[in-house]
Amino acid sequence: MRTVLVAAVLVVALPGALRAEIVRWTDERGITHYSEGLDSVPERYRAGAEPLGIHNRPTVPGADRPVIRPEGEIIRFTPGRHIYIDVRINDSVSARLVLDTGAGQTMISPHILAAAGVPFGQGRAVRRRGIADGVYVDAIRVPVQSLTVGNARVERMAVNAYDMGARDMEGLLGQDFLGHFNVSIDPALGIVTLKPR
Repeated sequence: MRTVLVAAVLVVALPGALRAEIVRWTDERGITHYSEGLDSVPERYRAGAEPLGIHNRPTVPGADRPVIRPEGEIIRFTPGRHIYIDVRINDSVSARLVLDTGAGQTMISPHILAAAGVPFGQGRAVRRRGIADGVYVDAIRVPVQSLTVGNARVERMAVNAYDMGARDMEGLLGQDFLGHFNVSIDPALGIVTLKPR
């Protein structure tokens, strides 16, 4: 009886924790959405909502304007291959992203963002051009506290939550991050340099 009572108290005291599980659902236009908790999904779509088995960690949202803390960074890569970069999100979770100077906005897997405590409830649905020409993808634009590549760091920016379905990467690092730095790529030596502007 005491265990049941304690469990009941926890349910009442921590409703946010229970709602923090990320669910995926699709609307009548075929657009995929990610929400925090089943109760945040419109009622007519709840039957088809899919719990992803991941729970968000609450964070304190910052201001909307980005804060740039560039100190410079050198990244090594294998010539002739994609440039993979380890990016730290909210000082807590790392993601392996492909550097894409042609991408206007950064895309990161929703699983990674949820693990970093990114508030999906503050996101909005967006449609962006995908990797292939003429192909558009539906994503969720969400705020992050920080993205860090070695010593190069941008605080309080927004990224797109999107599952690219690739095994060897968890997203793309785009110009919304790279544009804060002077980026030079030496394909012969396999070196990318990020320098403060």
